[in-house]
Amino acid sequence: MRRYRVWPFFLMGALLPAIVFGADSRKAGIVKGVIVVSGRPTADAIVSVEGLPGDYLKAQTAGAKPKKAVIDQRDVKFIPRVLPVIVGTTVDFPNNDKSWHNVFSASEAKKFDLGLYAPGKTRSVTLDKAGVVRILCNVHPNMEAFVVVKEHPFFSATDKRGNYQIGGIPPGKYRLEVWHPDLGVKPVSFNMAREGEVLAIDLDLKKK
Repeated sequence: MRRYRVWPFFLMGALLPAIVFGADSRKAGIVKGVIVVSGRPTADAIVSVEGLPGDYLKAQTAGAKPKKAVIDQRDVKFIPRVLPVIVGTTVDFPNNDKSWHNVFSASEAKKFDLGLYAPGKTRSVTLDKAGVVRILCNVHPNMEAFVVVKEHPFFSATDKRGNYQIGGIPPGKYRLEVWHPDLGVKPVSFNMAREGEVLAIDLDLKKK
């Protein structure tokens, strides 16, 4: 396993857990690592692999069924705060709080307003365009979430320890992109040199 440690002055661009449809695990490579902010693990980063061949992406997503995802409303918070999905995913917004909520977005990738609804109710929206969708509640201004909508499934959200892993990557030169709601996009080039390689790339988004 090769390991990279890359600091921001080497970075160039934004990044993805991969949902891979039909990749040959014996040949496909894996990129994984830990994302930290000033040395502390972050659970709010989305890591993706960009630049994969178009025909490979089509083969991996052919016949894939529409996806479903959930952002909960509980304790006057959206949970999770950051969610990666593929284009065409329907996101449910159940109200599991004690108060009424309103879910809306004015983002270019998706403008919508689900209206005001009571505890115990759920409303949904289908995200049909790639981009970042900032989610808000007009009843509670402190509530905020982000849905990062990708055109391919090669992405991952970091866990509470900052870990990410993306599989199904064929040999080639690509770009790893890390997106963070407070720090924007940080990219780094990498080379998957051979079939079945496991490549470790750790990033500190604010390393001096």
